Amino acid sequence: MMLETANRILKNSTFRLKLEELEELEKERIFCGHGLEHLLAVARMTMLICIERGITADEDIVYSAALLHDIGRVEEYTQGLHHETVGAETAQRILSEVGCGSKKAEKIIGIIRSHRSEGDKADTLEAVFYEADKKSRMCSFCKAQDECNWPYEKRNKNIEV
Repeated sequence: MMLETANRILKNSTFRLKLEELEELEKERIFCGHGLEHLLAVARMTMLICIERGITADEDIVYSAALLHDIGRVEEYTQGLHHETVGAETAQRILSEVGCGSKKAEKIIGIIRSHRSEGDKADTLEAVFYEADKKSRMCSFCKAQDECNWPYEKRNKNIEV
Protein backbone atom coordinates (compact mmCIF):
# COMPACT_ATOMS: atom_id res chain seq x y z
CA MET A 1 0.00 0.00 0.00
CA MET A 2 1.50 3.32 -1.07
CA LEU A 3 0.33 6.32 0.87
CA GLU A 4 1.94 8.90 -1.38
CA THR A 5 -0.11 11.96 -0.39
CA ALA A 6 -0.22 11.05 3.31
CA ASN A 7 3.56 10.64 3.42
CA ARG A 8 4.03 13.97 1.66
CA ILE A 9 1.76 15.57 4.24
CA LEU A 10 3.89 14.13 7.06
CA LYS A 11 6.95 15.82 5.55
CA ASN A 12 5.21 19.13 4.75
CA SER A 13 6.51 22.11 6.74
CA THR A 14 3.06 23.74 7.07
CA PHE A 15 1.59 20.53 8.49
CA ARG A 16 4.49 20.00 10.86
CA LEU A 17 4.31 23.60 12.11
CA LYS A 18 0.54 23.35 12.70
CA LEU A 19 0.93 20.02 14.51
CA GLU A 20 3.65 21.51 16.74
CA GLU A 21 1.41 24.51 17.50
CA LEU A 22 -1.47 22.18 18.33
CA GLU A 23 0.66 20.04 20.61
CA GLU A 24 1.89 23.18 22.40
CA LEU A 25 -1.68 24.45 22.86
CA GLU A 26 -2.78 21.07 24.23
CA LYS A 27 0.21 20.31 26.47
CA GLU A 28 -1.75 21.21 29.63
CA ARG A 29 -5.07 19.84 28.32
CA ILE A 30 -6.57 17.15 30.57
CA PHE A 31 -9.02 15.93 27.93
CA CYS A 32 -8.36 13.92 24.77
CA GLY A 33 -5.59 15.32 22.62
CA HIS A 34 -5.37 15.68 18.86
CA GLY A 35 -1.76 14.77 18.20
CA LEU A 36 -0.31 12.31 15.70
CA GLU A 37 -1.37 9.28 17.76
CA HIS A 38 -5.04 10.32 17.52
CA LEU A 39 -4.77 11.17 13.83
CA LEU A 40 -3.32 7.76 12.97
CA ALA A 41 -5.81 5.96 15.23
CA VAL A 42 -8.67 7.57 13.28
CA ALA A 43 -7.15 6.47 9.97
CA ARG A 44 -6.59 2.91 11.12
CA MET A 45 -10.02 2.57 12.67
CA THR A 46 -11.67 4.04 9.56
CA MET A 47 -9.95 1.43 7.40
CA LEU A 48 -10.90 -1.41 9.77
CA ILE A 49 -14.56 -0.39 9.81
CA CYS A 50 -14.59 -0.04 6.02
CA ILE A 51 -13.10 -3.52 5.59
CA GLU A 52 -15.54 -5.01 8.08
CA ARG A 53 -18.53 -3.45 6.31
CA GLY A 54 -17.33 -3.99 2.76
CA ILE A 55 -17.00 -0.25 2.06
CA THR A 56 -14.44 0.62 -0.59
CA ALA A 57 -11.98 3.21 0.67
CA ASP A 58 -8.78 4.60 -0.81
CA GLU A 59 -6.17 4.27 1.95
CA ASP A 60 -4.28 7.39 0.84
CA ILE A 61 -7.45 9.49 1.02
CA VAL A 62 -8.33 8.10 4.46
CA TYR A 63 -4.85 8.62 5.91
CA SER A 64 -4.53 12.08 4.34
CA ALA A 65 -7.92 13.15 5.71
CA ALA A 66 -7.06 11.72 9.12
CA LEU A 67 -3.76 13.59 9.28
CA LEU A 68 -5.48 16.85 8.41
CA HIS A 69 -8.92 16.57 10.04
CA ASP A 70 -8.02 18.33 13.31
CA ILE A 71 -5.42 20.77 11.92
CA GLY A 72 -7.87 23.64 12.43
CA ARG A 73 -7.90 23.14 16.19
CA VAL A 74 -5.12 25.74 16.46
CA GLU A 75 -7.50 28.44 15.23
CA GLU A 76 -10.36 26.96 17.24
CA TYR A 77 -8.34 27.37 20.45
CA THR A 78 -6.81 30.75 19.59
CA GLN A 79 -9.64 32.45 17.64
CA GLY A 80 -12.81 30.53 18.48
CA LEU A 81 -13.33 29.34 14.88
CA HIS A 82 -14.92 26.02 13.89
CA HIS A 83 -11.97 23.68 13.40
CA GLU A 84 -13.57 21.68 10.58
CA THR A 85 -14.09 24.85 8.50
CA VAL A 86 -10.75 26.56 9.05
CA GLY A 87 -9.05 23.16 8.98
CA ALA A 88 -10.45 22.49 5.52
CA GLU A 89 -8.89 25.76 4.32
CA THR A 90 -5.51 24.89 5.85
CA ALA A 91 -5.77 21.36 4.45
CA GLN A 92 -6.44 22.77 0.98
CA ARG A 93 -3.23 24.79 1.20
CA ILE A 94 -1.22 21.79 2.42
CA LEU A 95 -2.69 19.51 -0.25
CA SER A 96 -1.72 22.05 -2.89
CA GLU A 97 1.79 22.28 -1.43
CA VAL A 98 2.23 18.49 -1.62
CA GLY A 99 0.95 18.28 -5.21
CA CYS A 100 -2.31 16.48 -4.50
CA GLY A 101 -4.63 16.30 -7.50
CA SER A 102 -7.85 18.29 -7.38
CA LYS A 103 -10.22 15.29 -7.42
CA LYS A 104 -8.41 13.58 -4.53
CA ALA A 105 -8.09 16.88 -2.63
CA GLU A 106 -11.83 17.47 -3.03
CA LYS A 107 -12.60 14.09 -1.43
CA ILE A 108 -10.16 14.71 1.44
CA ILE A 109 -11.57 18.20 2.07
CA GLY A 110 -15.11 16.78 2.03
CA ILE A 111 -14.21 14.30 4.77
CA ILE A 112 -12.59 17.05 6.85
CA ARG A 113 -15.60 19.37 6.48
CA SER A 114 -18.04 16.63 7.50
CA HIS A 115 -16.11 14.88 10.26
CA ARG A 116 -18.16 16.54 13.02
CA SER A 117 -21.54 15.24 11.85
CA GLU A 118 -22.88 11.71 11.62
CA GLY A 119 -24.42 12.10 8.19
CA ASP A 120 -27.50 10.34 6.89
CA LYS A 121 -26.06 7.03 5.71
CA ALA A 122 -23.87 4.73 7.81
CA ASP A 123 -22.34 3.15 4.71
CA THR A 124 -20.50 6.23 3.43
CA LEU A 125 -16.82 6.90 3.98
CA GLU A 126 -17.71 10.21 5.65
CA ALA A 127 -20.01 8.50 8.14
CA VAL A 128 -17.41 5.82 8.91
CA PHE A 129 -14.75 8.50 9.39
CA TYR A 130 -17.02 10.32 11.87
CA GLU A 131 -17.62 7.05 13.72
CA ALA A 132 -13.89 6.22 13.82
CA ASP A 133 -13.07 9.68 15.13
CA LYS A 134 -15.48 9.14 18.02
CA LYS A 135 -14.44 5.52 18.70
CA SER A 136 -10.72 6.30 18.69
CA ARG A 137 -10.74 7.15 22.40
CA MET A 138 -10.78 4.83 25.40
CA CYS A 139 -12.89 6.87 27.79
CA SER A 140 -12.81 4.25 30.52
CA PHE A 141 -9.07 4.92 31.02
CA CYS A 142 -9.22 8.70 30.80
CA LYS A 143 -7.97 10.62 33.82
CA ALA A 144 -10.44 13.43 33.07
CA GLN A 145 -13.60 11.29 33.06
CA ASP A 146 -15.26 13.25 35.85
CA GLU A 147 -14.73 16.59 34.09
CA CYS A 148 -15.59 15.40 30.57
CA ASN A 149 -18.69 16.88 28.95
CA TRP A 150 -19.30 13.89 26.67
CA PRO A 151 -22.59 12.22 27.64
CA TYR A 152 -21.89 9.03 29.58
CA GLU A 153 -23.85 6.86 27.12
CA LYS A 154 -21.64 8.05 24.23
CA ARG A 155 -18.36 7.29 25.95
CA ASN A 156 -16.19 4.43 24.74
CA LYS A 157 -16.06 1.88 27.52
CA ASN A 158 -15.09 -1.12 25.39
CA ILE A 159 -12.88 -1.83 22.41
CA GLU A 160 -15.04 -1.70 19.31
CA VAL A 161 -14.58 -1.59 15.56
